[in-house]
Amino acid sequence: MPVHVHPDHTVITFDRPHKRNSMDLAAWQSLGAAVRAAQQDPAQRAIVLRGDGRSFCAGNDIDAMSALDGVQGAKDYFVTGMLPTFHAIAASPLPVIAVVEGAALGGGVELVTWSDIVIAGENATFALPEAKIGVWATVYFGAMPAASSRRLGARLALAGDTLGHKEARDLGLATYAVGQEELDGTLERVLNGVRAAAPDALARSKRWLNRELLDDGLAASEAALNELSEETLQGVEFTDRMDAFHAAKAARTAAREGAK
Repeated sequence: MPVHVHPDHTVITFDRPHKRNSMDLAAWQSLGAAVRAAQQDPAQRAIVLRGDGRSFCAGNDIDAMSALDGVQGAKDYFVTGMLPTFHAIAASPLPVIAVVEGAALGGGVELVTWSDIVIAGENATFALPEAKIGVWATVYFGAMPAASSRRLGARLALAGDTLGHKEARDLGLATYAVGQEELDGTLERVLNGVRAAAPDALARSKRWLNRELLDDGLAASEAALNELSEETLQGVEFTDRMDAFHAAKAARTAAREGAK
């Protein structure tokens, strides 16, 4: 995962374009390590998360999820491997700024939800499609009381709606909704605001902003991930949906090969 350390901020880029920037265990752990490393550098004032024009982050890599071995394998992935990264984002004294140019799906929406400031370009979209493959948005629901709303969660997770950048801003999922050509300028304006603030005052502000997320959201997310690992991923519904997903994927691949 590319990490570019600027003089006063760190840019972490999701870089698995062949997987729409989806995350496997190594990616989650690399992201968490990069967040923690940035806060150890006294010169750093902010952390920026970016994807590419097609995808910000498509959440968990479905192939990685399919390969999980039983309850313990799932817990090792989600509870021990992934959740500490969300903790690192929420607990870091540095503001975490998500710049969303393309699609944020599943865990990508969860990363947006746990970030402090979200800049959405006009091609950004936001969706929680997990239920289509028999799983659910655990870490989003853990954070929801502190960082989102029940009505928004129902639109995304139950109705399966996809939101554009302005609607995401209006519903509180994004902070800014701007044209694609305005993304970098808006990011610089936000960084200038961070630079103008006293570091300790900024860190205390973030800690108080995130107090419910850290006190209640993490515990709720852990409980949800344990339920996912112990029940959902071991059930027939998930297995059947995964089989159907992989069969459809194989059919698409065969059709492409046949068209060559």
